[in-house]
Amino acid sequence: MSSGFETLNLHPNLKKAIDALGFKDMTPIQQKVLKFTLAGHDAIGRAQTGTGKTAAFLVSVINDLLNNPIKEQRALILAPTRELALQIESDAKELVKYTDLNVMTLLGGVDFDKQKNLLNRNFVDIMVATPGRLIDFVEQKEVWLDQIEFLVIDEADRLLDMGFI
Repeated sequence: MSSGFETLNLHPNLKKAIDALGFKDMTPIQQKVLKFTLAGHDAIGRAQTGTGKTAAFLVSVINDLLNNPIKEQRALILAPTRELALQIESDAKELVKYTDLNVMTLLGGVDFDKQKNLLNRNFVDIMVATPGRLIDFVEQKEVWLDQIEFLVIDEADRLLDMGFI
């Protein structure tokens, strides 16, 4: 049985980005998770760093956003640290390269008004955020959580350890 990305029923523009990145075979976590998430089911995955967890959730989210282009739909990816948020943003931008989906990261240490202006300039399909900055945006009524269709909590155990219950 093949374990390649070609076995998945992915949107052509997402498949093109995966091919451009040189991804052929799925990692074990991707094989296990993608069959559920691409079918619209929730999943919880746990695997070592560097095993493709980020790609597993990004592929599902991006595929759904491309196949169901409802402009009120948003994905929120919560990450415990700025470094991880920026890495997720970078990976997401690679995977949406051949689409018109917009990715934006909200994180502390960056000028709030600058981020607010960027957020208001374009519709953001995939928002990557650290908890503190997300709370700032929600409290300022710049982000509405009822518009979130997909929620990914990356390193949830770490977020809980940090006190973001």
